[in-house]
Amino acid sequence: MSEIAVAPWSVVERLLLAAGAGPAKLQEAVQVAGLDAVADAIVDELVVRCDPLSLDESVRIGLEITSGAQLVRRTVELDHAGLRLAAVAEAAAVLRFDAVDLLEGLFGPVDGRRHNSREVRWSDSMTQFSPDQGLAGAQRLLAFRNRVSTAVHAVLAAAATRRADLGALAVRYGSDKWADLHWYTEHYEHHFSRFQDAPVRVLEIGIGGYHAPELGGASLRMWQRYFRRGLVYGLDIFEKAGNEGHRVRKLRGDQSDAEFLEDMAGKIGPFDIVIDDGSHVNDHVKKSFQSLFPHVRPGGLYVIEDLQTAYWPGYGGRDGEPAAQRTSIDMLKELIDGLHYQERESRCGTEPSYTERNVAALHFYHNLVFVEKGLNAEPAAPGFVPRQALGVEDG
Repeated sequence: MSEIAVAPWSVVERLLLAAGAGPAKLQEAVQVAGLDAVADAIVDELVVRCDPLSLDESVRIGLEITSGAQLVRRTVELDHAGLRLAAVAEAAAVLRFDAVDLLEGLFGPVDGRRHNSREVRWSDSMTQFSPDQGLAGAQRLLAFRNRVSTAVHAVLAAAATRRADLGALAVRYGSDKWADLHWYTEHYEHHFSRFQDAPVRVLEIGIGGYHAPELGGASLRMWQRYFRRGLVYGLDIFEKAGNEGHRVRKLRGDQSDAEFLEDMAGKIGPFDIVIDDGSHVNDHVKKSFQSLFPHVRPGGLYVIEDLQTAYWPGYGGRDGEPAAQRTSIDMLKELIDGLHYQERESRCGTEPSYTERNVAALHFYHNLVFVEKGLNAEPAAPGFVPRQALGVEDG
């Protein structure tokens, strides 16, 4: 079993949780974390949310974050590569925000209050023009003003309270969950939309890129943008390099190692969502579900992708007569039976298994299933309901 060490998310997790609890709690969280650490977390989030711009030159924008009498400054730079922290403080425009107001925009509920603390100050270079500069000078000034306005809009849009379209994010980050290999995102949006505005904890098995350490991570970036208040873990059997964002953590481990999975889940769970996009080997899929489903919160979802491998012998699948619990599909069929254990005479008088008691629903799509965690406690049909169709005699 591999040992797993997980760096804490102390500041950003505190802010994520407080942003849904009202301004007073959020102000308290800002004071506990310290305004410098809060400003760093804000810049990290803007880096994640700001898309690349069609600019022929980079533009620096100043940020002033205030909390009462306190003020901290950061400068960011924007261009075709997106947004990043700048090494030079001089900026073409300065945006000032109240920390609580901005954090509610970044991490608070989408249907919450609208914010009005924003101030914009333009540098003198935005207005300096002399007729002596002629038409060419005027054109240069207009082009500069357009670049700065584009950058300011991009920062404000990244800081705005808004929901993201998952299909667009899949294309943006190069995830194969939409259009390339699969048509999964429409189903994900259907089931995940209720989590999009919540401080969720998400685990995805399989980072992508196989053994290449620098490849993969597209879906992790996508989930980070989609779950705007979420913390995202990616698990892969190969070592994965690179930083996908400040709300993403990469872990290395074997999804077929039950002891490792239990240890990992005990340290970083419970989860609101688990997605198995790992090896797709049937035995691995089953072991992962058996180990991790108990660590999904009630009301959460366990998702298994690429169920086609249940029919492919190369992954331990089969395309023939049923064989008890050989494939992932066999396991899921058993969960369907378990969902109705109260009605089965063979289960009468016996204690339900963990999954019989805690699988509330299953939603199947082509090569994809969502297993919903919840108490399966609806009683069996009452005794006076006939167990035999009327007019049908035992033969």
